Amino acid sequence: MKRLFLISTILYMLTNISIAQDIRGYWKGTLSLGPTELELYFDIKEENGTISATLDVPAQGAYDIPVTSISFDMMKLKMEIAPLNATYEGTFVLNNIVGEFTQMGMTLPLTLIKGEKAAKPKRPQEPQPPFPYKSEEVFFKNTREDFILAGTLTIPEGEGPFPAMILVSGSGPQNRDEELMDHKPFAVIADYLSRNGVVVLRYDDRGVASSEPGKSDGTSFDISYDAEAAFDYLLSRKEVIPSLCGITGHSEGGYVNFMVAQRRPDVAFLISLAGPAVTGAEVLKLQQTEIYRGMGMPEQAIEQNRVVSEQVFAIVERYDAPDENFRKDALGYLAKMGVPDDAATAMIDQYTTPWMFYFLKYDPAPAIREVAVPALILNGTLDKQVVSYQNIPVFREIAAQTGRNNMQIVELDGLNHLFQHAETGLPTEYTTIEETISEEVLKLMLDFVKLIK
Repeated sequence: MKRLFLISTILYMLTNISIAQDIRGYWKGTLSLGPTELELYFDIKEENGTISATLDVPAQGAYDIPVTSISFDMMKLKMEIAPLNATYEGTFVLNNIVGEFTQMGMTLPLTLIKGEKAAKPKRPQEPQPPFPYKSEEVFFKNTREDFILAGTLTIPEGEGPFPAMILVSGSGPQNRDEELMDHKPFAVIADYLSRNGVVVLRYDDRGVASSEPGKSDGTSFDISYDAEAAFDYLLSRKEVIPSLCGITGHSEGGYVNFMVAQRRPDVAFLISLAGPAVTGAEVLKLQQTEIYRGMGMPEQAIEQNRVVSEQVFAIVERYDAPDENFRKDALGYLAKMGVPDDAATAMIDQYTTPWMFYFLKYDPAPAIREVAVPALILNGTLDKQVVSYQNIPVFREIAAQTGRNNMQIVELDGLNHLFQHAETGLPTEYTTIEETISEEVLKLMLDFVKLIK
């Protein structure tokens, strides 16, 4: 009996050594999200008997997301990905791992198959040296909060001075190229414009790359002073024509520029790339509906989500800050609606940051109405994040009410939130598209700047 037990133990050890070797490597799985799919790649490593892993989601431009907890025992793999509030549990079956991926209360089947590391997608528009313009690393100060921002100034060849603009990114911390989903749209815009006679300043958002953080609870209003500091720096450059200096903003940046122009009459022009004209609450309600519908969610579930979101946003309106009273009120409502505690907490956590609270309540329409400088307003018909049929009519109504014949409003057929030619417009599609930004949009921007007098 002892001998048999010893042999069994040795076989068990050998089996687990084999499994440990098999579990190492790059594992690909596909989440089915209605009519769309999302590919996940886990890179599992083992060193000195310790297993570790990272997660890549190429379609979302996310790489090396840490797997914060991983175990593999008796053919069972368990992983926790804390940054995504997600888990995976699977069983090793015939060289595959069959299991379920759970995130924010939603559980989906996910089978992992061993394969090769995902190749980075092609980006034919990404600027490559040598460049026919000067490129300079610059630093400037937000004097309101007393911290330094860093950026890149691109200056056309020739004598100058030149028309100029700053680029203001969308929501979330982004670098000076507005790098997201493996694209660098601001680098492409700056390259195109500076090749064609426009000075461009793009900068790292506060707390990103070479820019200092500023205060941690900054809102869109605070961020507008970062843009104003960039604008002031641009005006200080001898290569710039001060009377032809403007601000281009994408998404959130597309109303931050109106905030700055509301304070600064010396802003010569504005370009809004998918900038909202309604409150953040209105933007998010329709954004959720459009994305869920595009993912194939049943209409009944979409309607239930809309009702819940509307009520949560109504609760937001009753409070001046995302304090504990707001949190208690919102969580109490979600509990009455039968939302699981973990999903309710995750949902409300998104709304308790000062930035989000401000975003939900801020209405950009008054600033758009007040600012009278020439403005180019662009929005794609496949934009699922800032929906064109919600926002373009507001811009047109403001232009008509104010007699603004210097507001050029263009709705671009078949373009998504990044102004790529798209099929669905869903964010899951951004990375799979090789185009970074439509050439038509670049030309519209350049032609608009050339018309400014």
